[in-house]
Amino acid sequence: MQRAMASVTEWLRPPGDSSSSAGQGSCFGFTSFSIRDLLRSKEPHVSVRTMDGVHEVGEVTASRLQVEEENEDKRRPEHKGRPLCDALHGSVHDRENSPMMRAALCSQVCKVYRFQTEDRRWLLVREQMSETPLSFSVPKQLLSALIQEHADRVRDVKELGDLSPHWNGLRHDVINHCNHLIGCYQETLAELDKLSTSPCFKSSSSKADRHLQFVPTNLHSQRMEVKGPDRSGAPGVWYEVITVGAPADHHQAFKHGGLRRLLRKHHRESSVSYSQDESCRAKELLASIAQLQPLIFGLAEELLSVSSELDLARLQEVLDSLMQETKHFIHALKDELVKSALLAIHSHYAALTGSHVHANGLLCENSQTDREDDGRRDSEYDEEEWDRAWANIAKSLDCIMSMVDRLREREGHLQEQRSPEPQESTADTKRQNTASSSSSSSSSSSSSALSRQEQLLPLVVTLRDCVREAVTKARAAMTFVVLQGALAATVAQGPVLIVQRRHAVFSQALSSVVCGFMLKLHGGLEDPEFLQQLHAVGVLAQFEGLLSTYGEEEGMLQDMEVGVADLSGVAFTITEARSERPGDLQPTLRGTWWEHFYTHTHLLCLSIFAETFH
Repeated sequence: MQRAMASVTEWLRPPGDSSSSAGQGSCFGFTSFSIRDLLRSKEPHVSVRTMDGVHEVGEVTASRLQVEEENEDKRRPEHKGRPLCDALHGSVHDRENSPMMRAALCSQVCKVYRFQTEDRRWLLVREQMSETPLSFSVPKQLLSALIQEHADRVRDVKELGDLSPHWNGLRHDVINHCNHLIGCYQETLAELDKLSTSPCFKSSSSKADRHLQFVPTNLHSQRMEVKGPDRSGAPGVWYEVITVGAPADHHQAFKHGGLRRLLRKHHRESSVSYSQDESCRAKELLASIAQLQPLIFGLAEELLSVSSELDLARLQEVLDSLMQETKHFIHALKDELVKSALLAIHSHYAALTGSHVHANGLLCENSQTDREDDGRRDSEYDEEEWDRAWANIAKSLDCIMSMVDRLREREGHLQEQRSPEPQESTADTKRQNTASSSSSSSSSSSSSALSRQEQLLPLVVTLRDCVREAVTKARAAMTFVVLQGALAATVAQGPVLIVQRRHAVFSQALSSVVCGFMLKLHGGLEDPEFLQQLHAVGVLAQFEGLLSTYGEEEGMLQDMEVGVADLSGVAFTITEARSERPGDLQPTLRGTWWEHFYTHTHLLCLSIFAETFH
C-alpha cells in the first residue's frame, strides 16, 4: 500500500515586522499515513509529530474531504466516479481481449487513476504496459528468410557450371560468405526455438547474449486511455508509445564504432552491380539457353537425316520445328540485358591493367606486345557486335529454308520425269525396260539423297556455329550478371561480422515498427480518415532516443541510424485472416534482404479478421 509522507512547514514572518527576512522558515514536524485509511476515515485528519517522532505538535486536516462530507451535493461526483470507472474497465476489457490485441500484446500490467478536475468532476486514466510476442516471432521469421535467401544464392552460383579460374574464385568467395552466415543464423534460430516457454521480453541484462542478438531489448508498449466525465458510454482517447532499447548490437560491442563507421570503412563499391530482377532475368535466360541449344542442334541433325528420304512432308515438318525453336532462341537473345552485360564485361576488365576477358569469362594476362592491340580492340567494341551475333543465326536459318525449297522443287521435277510413258513395245521389250529402269532409278535416288545432304550440310554446320557463338557470349554475359549480383549482395557489403551486425540491428528495429503499426492499425480500424491516410501515404514512424554522443552510446547511435534507415524498404500489406486464432493473426515476413544496393523488399502481411470491419 502506498505510503505518504507529509512535512508541515511554518513560515515565520511576524505581522507588521518589515525587517524580518521573508522566505525564512523551519520544519517543526512530520506525519506518516495511509492514503486508503485517510479516504475511508470519517474525520480525515492526521497527527503531526516532532522530528524525533516522540511528541505530537498538532494535526493536519484534509479540508476538501470535509467540504464534501458537509455538502451532500458535492459528494455526488465521488459516487459518479465508481460507475465511470466500471464502464472504463468494461469497454477496455472488450477492446483488449480482441483477437488482434491478443496476437500483438501479452503480460499486461494495468493501473487506473482518478483525478478530480477543477469543477469537481472525475477524469479517469488507464495506464497499461504490455510485452509483445513480436519480440521473438519477427526475428525468427527474419532469420528463416535470411537462411533461405543465402541458400538460394549458393544454389544459383553453383548452377553456373564450369567457370574460368577467375570467375570460379569469385564464386567461392560468395559461397564461403553465404555458408558462414547460414551456419550462424541456423545456430541462433535453433537456440531461440529451444526456449522452454513462449518468450515475450528480452531484458537489459541479456542485451549482450549472442543467441539473443536479433531480439529487441526492452520492447514493450505503453498505452494510456484518458476518459472524461462526459464520456461514460464512449471510449476514451488512447495515447500509444512503443518503448524499446536503441537497436544496436551489444554482443559485438562498440570498440570500433557502430555500423555507420564500419560500413564506411569496409564497404566496397562495385563498378558494376545488378538488381535482383536483373539477376532473375539472367537466370531465366541461362535456363532458356540450356534448353534451346540442344533442341536446335537435334532438329538440325534430324533435318539432315530426313533429307535423304523421299518423304517431303516429313522434311517440311522438321524444318518448321527448327524454324520455330530458332525463332524462340533469337527472341530470348534479343534481351537488352545481354547486350549491356557484354559491354560491361569489356569495360570492367579493360580497366584491369594487363588483362582481358574472353567471352567465356576467362581472365588472361596480356603480354607486353599485345596490350596495345587489346586496348584498341576494347575501344573498338560496340553494341552492334551482339546484334550481329543473333542476326547471323537468322540469316543461316533463311539459307536453310531456301535450300529446302529448292530441293523440294528439284524432287518434284524428278518425279515428273519418272512418270510412266506410253507403252508401244512388245512384252520382251517391256521386261528389258523395266529392269533397266529400276536399276537407273535406284542409282539416281541414292545419288539424289547424297546430293541433298551435301547441299544442306554446310548450311546446317553454319547454323550450329552461329548458335554456338551466340550461346557462348550470352552465357558469359548472364553468368557475369548473376555473379556480380551475388557479389554485390554478399562480399561487397563487407566482412560477415558487419553483415551479421546489420541484420541483427535491422531485426530489432523491424520488431518495434511492426508492433507499433499493429497497435496503430487496431486503434484506427473504425476511423475512415485514418484508413484513407493509410491507403494514400501510409504511417509515420518516429524514433526518439536518449543516447548521447559519448563513448559506447555513439556506437549505439550509429547502429540505430543504419537500422532505422534500412526500414525504408519495408512495406505492409493487410489481408484477411483465415480465423481468429492468434497464429493466423500474427504478421508474416516475406521477400529478400537484397534489392538494388541498400533497398530491402521485406513484405509484412498483417492479417485482419473479417468481423473486425463490421
